[in-house]
Amino acid sequence: MRVVAIIPARGGSKGIPLKNLAELAGKPLISYVIEACLATESVDRTVVSTDHEGIAEVARRYGAEVPFMRPPELAGDEVTLDPVIYHAVTTLEAEGDRPIDVVLTVQPTVPLLRPSTIDRAVRTLLDSDCDSVTSVRETRHLYWHKVNGEMRPLFKERVNRQQLEPIYYETGAVFASRREIMTPDNRLGANIGHVINSEEESIDIDTELDLHLVEFLITNGVLENGQ
Repeated sequence: MRVVAIIPARGGSKGIPLKNLAELAGKPLISYVIEACLATESVDRTVVSTDHEGIAEVARRYGAEVPFMRPPELAGDEVTLDPVIYHAVTTLEAEGDRPIDVVLTVQPTVPLLRPSTIDRAVRTLLDSDCDSVTSVRETRHLYWHKVNGEMRPLFKERVNRQQLEPIYYETGAVFASRREIMTPDNRLGANIGHVINSEEESIDIDTELDLHLVEFLITNGVLENGQ
């Protein structure tokens, strides 16, 4: 069983310039997920797909492989992850990598993602008939949505939060996909399983406030197991 983790980390970022290299508790942001992948039991290769030489240099310093540079046409703001991950996998295969069975997409902006959660995503995939597995986070709130311009509740009655049925949102932290179902336009297939992230693992760095929050959690010993 061959499991390859792909970390997509382009140089462009609107919210935080060069976000993937932003300093977080004394280390570049991308280093956290690289170290998480390297600490798993299931991942055979940890590969960073980037168009930026500085990110490539840092990725290699922390133990990831950067065997190719991402082409410019796959590094724009409007490009989805599907063709990016497909390019990475097919490039590895063309360069003679052993057959790949499971492809992980691991976002570089979720620094508190645990190695055990990555392993759990792989196990969940392999122990099921799913095409892929994605990480989700449980939430219980009184949500509303717009229908034809009108706000309507997503809940049946107003009750305390603990009494609400939970709903789940994709965190994007980790996706595990069977290689055989992947195409340039779809890496998840039709039958998608799920693993639940902890609250801290679901923090996706998008703003300076997110960076400050995670730095506080790391430096003040708030996290379990020293994470």
